[in-house]
Amino acid sequence: MTVTPPASSTSTSLENTSIYDYYYLDNFLATVCRKEAILSFGQMFLPIFYSLVFVLGLGGNLFFLTVLLYSARRRQVTEVYLLNLVVSNLLFVVTLPFWGASVAWHWVFGEALCKIICTLYTASFYSSIFFLSCMSLDKYLDVVHAQTHHHLWTPAKSWLLSGGVWTVALVLSIPDLVFARVQEGPGGMQSCHLDFGDNGRLWKVLLRFKQSILGFILPLFAMVFFYTRIGCILTVLRPRGRGRALWAAAALVVAFFVLWCPYNITLFLHSLQDLQVLEGCEISKHLDYALQVTESIAFTHCCLSPFLYLFVHHRLRKHLKKVLEAIFKRSRESSAARPSQTSYSSSYSTTQEEMTSTDNREESLQDRGI
Repeated sequence: MTVTPPASSTSTSLENTSIYDYYYLDNFLATVCRKEAILSFGQMFLPIFYSLVFVLGLGGNLFFLTVLLYSARRRQVTEVYLLNLVVSNLLFVVTLPFWGASVAWHWVFGEALCKIICTLYTASFYSSIFFLSCMSLDKYLDVVHAQTHHHLWTPAKSWLLSGGVWTVALVLSIPDLVFARVQEGPGGMQSCHLDFGDNGRLWKVLLRFKQSILGFILPLFAMVFFYTRIGCILTVLRPRGRGRALWAAAALVVAFFVLWCPYNITLFLHSLQDLQVLEGCEISKHLDYALQVTESIAFTHCCLSPFLYLFVHHRLRKHLKKVLEAIFKRSRESSAARPSQTSYSSSYSTTQEEMTSTDNREESLQDRGI
């Protein structure tokens, strides 16, 4: 699969211990290298972890979506990308209950939904990574090319770029739509995975390399370049809050690396095993365990990314403060002795005006930089 269904999602068939990466085993190795322990670990660990990521990711991203929708009418470029990032994260976490149910039991949702969920999984994966890169690019332009950036790059153009990102993500998910199949194994257990036919091993290796290049290596290099240039400018200009800005930039890059690097290394080692560079039952078992753990760590990106940008984005923190003030204000009004609908409507209108008003004061380089 371009990104594939979760590589660590396991079916309940012992002969086919994964809907993705364990299919590289030929029949002989599958009968000799038994993986009952790996299967049991996955059936216990993955549904719980998927459920946890689903609850946290859904709640956190819905909250940030509310904050962004109630933000200033004249939304800035970075906020456009952040809004799309939150939508990507929501689409991603929506797929997790399906994979969790497939791991705990087997795929019971039919082939049509198999294609839809696989496509949605891949498209949301790539779009979330791409929007993180777009936000890094915007910060780079805002600091390094500040004079021309505000005149040439508008929110309307950022919406156009966002449309391009979604288009590319959907194109990259076409293999999921074409090759996703539901297959029945021993005991009537069904699994949703990509069926490439006789060229399955080659397809999987090529698509894993594409995932690592487009979903990790290039975005990581872009973030390192953009934030390094931002750090150089802040060091030269020495604006107030320079230290916090530099630490925030470093935190974004380190978080991206820590979440995604172990998973991509594991995928690379799996590819070496497909190419028979790495061989042996014990190596295969260790890689299977590593895949389940590292992929689960990578999945937490949909929970953490909005909070990271809340930490480094000054305007978003102001919007959040206004939303929280509005919530507390409504809570006090609802607990008043005799609340009236008129006063509530007036308060709601006032709150809307406060949250949608744009602060036109000149913001410092600290606020633009990170």
